[in-house]
Amino acid sequence: MKDLSLYKIQNLPKTNEKNVSEMKTGMFMRQKNVIIITILVLISFLTSFNLYGQSSDKNKIRTVVIDPGHGGSDPGAVGKISKEKDLALDISLKFGALIEKNFKDVKVIYTRTDDSFVELYKRAKIANDNNADLFVCIHINASSNTSPYGAETFVMGLHVNDANLKVAKLENSVILQEDNYEDQYDGFDPNDPENHIIFSLYQNANLTQSLLFADKVQHNFREDVKRYDRGVKQAGFLVLWKTTMPAVLIECGFISNREEEIYLNSEKGQDELAEAIFNGFKDYKNHYEGNVGSETSSHTNTTENTTEQTTTTNTQNNTTENTNTTTYNEKGVFFKVQVMTSSQKIEINSEKFQAYQNVDVYLHNGVYKCTIGKTTKYSEIVELQKKLKSDFEGCFVVAFKDGERIPLNQARSELGQ
Repeated sequence: MKDLSLYKIQNLPKTNEKNVSEMKTGMFMRQKNVIIITILVLISFLTSFNLYGQSSDKNKIRTVVIDPGHGGSDPGAVGKISKEKDLALDISLKFGALIEKNFKDVKVIYTRTDDSFVELYKRAKIANDNNADLFVCIHINASSNTSPYGAETFVMGLHVNDANLKVAKLENSVILQEDNYEDQYDGFDPNDPENHIIFSLYQNANLTQSLLFADKVQHNFREDVKRYDRGVKQAGFLVLWKTTMPAVLIECGFISNREEEIYLNSEKGQDELAEAIFNGFKDYKNHYEGNVGSETSSHTNTTENTTEQTTTTNTQNNTTENTNTTTYNEKGVFFKVQVMTSSQKIEINSEKFQAYQNVDVYLHNGVYKCTIGKTTKYSEIVELQKKLKSDFEGCFVVAFKDGERIPLNQARSELGQ
């Protein structure tokens, strides 16, 4: 075979200083491009790892702030043998210890760890300053009637009945012990009933997640420790007002009920309640982080809830019409009455809904939610709510704009009402 190497050498283009310079420049540019491409590939790999690998902190619960109610000069509710501030602290510390033991990657912060008084606004500030992912207030309930018992969990929102309002007024009255409370709470007066009504219109931006966690706590109270489930409710609590994360206030039981007070003071009772709250936290954490396979079985509870994208079914003139429309398809601003929620599918052709028109069922975060009615007039929806209370005691008015849930005061403002 003829050797072509000499031919190649002889036929190379003649070089000069300009050719050499251009060749060097070309080689440098190619090397530079290789380096840039290599860096981009590496960045792409690391970004992908952060998004999908275990090193990502996105959608992770890293910090929980636990707030034992009352403390110091504020005893909270007082029973025959105990005070709310002491019981709330005991259960809070047990709950926090369970998180620290079982989730090493979760930081637990307490608003107090001893018998000290902490202003309500400072409790929320502690959570905000620490960029908490969840804020949990632990309280003990009380009533002038010694009969009520059981556990209930509140989220920030609209008072739907006098009982919810009374609980909020009792918890909010502690600000009277604070200096300059008018400045700290934007002129809020706990002695003025109208202030509570206006304040209750405030809707927390994290309401959906708050309700989800609350529902899981109530489920575990009911199923794990067999406490009477008083449900998930909404009311205007100052301690939850300015939190920037999902937040709940848990009433673990009634100190005014003799039998329940004994249970609340027992080591067994406190351990069971703390464990139930922890199991609710564990279920919520799994759901929040996408580990839905490790959650407990689905559960049903009447909950005051919020709405987002939904699959909707309508009942008109006592007949059921199944459609594939969604709440997002409803253009404009509307008021509805929310009557119930459930983790199980709600059958709108059941007898309880046959007397009503515009019955909508939608699914959000694994929870089915049901509303009745649809109008642009606030006065009409309030009248419907009053009528519905005989069948759905905890019902409340909700508002939508172009299919998305909005605060009532915003809807009324946009509609000029």
